Amino acid sequence: MNSVVKWILFLFVLVSLLLNVILIGIYSSRAPKCSSQRTHSLRGKHDERSRVFADLTRDEYLQVQRYMLKQKDLDISTRQLTKPSENFLFLIELSLPKKVDVLSYLDGGASKPVREATVVVFYGSKGLIKEYVVGPLPNPTYHQDVTVKRYKTELPFNARTVTIGEYELLFQFLKKELFGKLPELMKESFGADKKLNPFEQMPRGLQSGDRKTWVSFFRDMSGMYIHPVGFEVLINHMSLNESEWKVEKLLYNGQYFDTVKELQQKYAAGSVKRIIYKETPDYGSLKPKNKPLQLSPLQYYTEGKRFSVSGNHVLYLDWSFAFGLSSLTGMRVFDVRFKGERIAYELSVQEAMSVYGSVTPGMIITKFLDSSIGIGRFAHELVRGTDCPHEATYVDTYRYIDVKSSVRARNSICIFEHNFGQPLRRHFSDFFSNSYGGMVNSALVFRTITAIGNYDYMWDFIFYQSGSVEIKVHATGYISSSYLVNGSLKHGHQVAENVLGNIHTHFINFKVDLDVLGVKNVFQTKDMEFVNVSVPWMPNR
Repeated sequence: MNSVVKWILFLFVLVSLLLNVILIGIYSSRAPKCSSQRTHSLRGKHDERSRVFADLTRDEYLQVQRYMLKQKDLDISTRQLTKPSENFLFLIELSLPKKVDVLSYLDGGASKPVREATVVVFYGSKGLIKEYVVGPLPNPTYHQDVTVKRYKTELPFNARTVTIGEYELLFQFLKKELFGKLPELMKESFGADKKLNPFEQMPRGLQSGDRKTWVSFFRDMSGMYIHPVGFEVLINHMSLNESEWKVEKLLYNGQYFDTVKELQQKYAAGSVKRIIYKETPDYGSLKPKNKPLQLSPLQYYTEGKRFSVSGNHVLYLDWSFAFGLSSLTGMRVFDVRFKGERIAYELSVQEAMSVYGSVTPGMIITKFLDSSIGIGRFAHELVRGTDCPHEATYVDTYRYIDVKSSVRARNSICIFEHNFGQPLRRHFSDFFSNSYGGMVNSALVFRTITAIGNYDYMWDFIFYQSGSVEIKVHATGYISSSYLVNGSLKHGHQVAENVLGNIHTHFINFKVDLDVLGVKNVFQTKDMEFVNVSVPWMPNR
């Protein structure tokens, strides 16, 4: 009997396992699956004509560079450490074709506009900045000087941005003419073996033609921008001969000095209120103080992605658009269509500006115009799961600005569909009848993040199912600070020991070229006006 019971129990367990496997298989086949494959076809088709807006490829950058170097009369260098007195090929970028030519190509069946590049050369030998148009791409045969045509005048050489080559000379100058001449002060005030990081302020002077930069110094720590040390210098670097550069002013612990020698002598004589070095907490670190207890929620596409990216063209439900990333101005999209109708020819970032206030010299005059150093230039690789969802589509970009050859920025653009967590539209009726209608607020996000100095700007172009577009920017990163001195608190708030978070304002400028029902439309604003009117059934009231 025992053996029979054992066999019966064994068969029961075996049958139970088989039934469970079968039931799990049936249930799994019915349950929704997380799939990377699209289960429904797209509503439109990718348009290869969008390439008219595409950024230059790595090969096109190379071909333009080679062409310019072959022009011996231009005498151009591509060495990254080129001196200010030499000629340097600073920028290569797509030269956007005229709108009328593009629309004739897209809508009228005209031939494709000639593809060209804009090239900027810093001519130290001539004291000028030149801008050229080079084409046709991908195999250029001509270049045209368009400087006066575009700017109505020649561009003076002092209007150029500071290149990596000039920065290298500035660092050497600081080491020799400043740090090397103040050994006692550097040791006692800032630590014998501690490094100081310079952070320049803009603009470089108080009038056109100046090239005098206030440089503030910060501790070499995480988030250096909130670790000021109370030392600033004004460097005159107008001359193309770096041996003629000089320190014109110094600020130490709120006290001004005309020369390095004056500061050295007064410091040694004990007539200066000294800064005594001490360790500072690493409060600027981005490392978490506590380990997260569990993973955060993840986003996934249950039935695959409802958008598609081909080259520089995007399809999403009823939307389609072309995109690019300018080294100077950043994000831009073109030929934006909804249900096949163009509603915008161009939506693009143009400028990011921040204006500061302070009693210390650097922050007194600071007005950062980020396009002057390049907004898109600082679009770096995006981190999956933090900067963008894991399942986003990532796009590489290439740029040529202040380099010796084009640079690839891997995964510097991300595109994803996002559920914003609230209905796009909904209504629940419990008056006379009960009913509910709602629409999920899921939209396509086109994003890049540019880290410009202390600030990280997150640029989002958002395409909603309702046919509306939102463009927004979110600023993160670090504040820019200055050393706390007498009178500082009128221009900000104390954020740490001897650290002032300076008052400042951001201005962001976008270009919006709407083409609703064609190109002949305008946007007008009018002041609101209130007018008293009588109701028809009481005309005397």
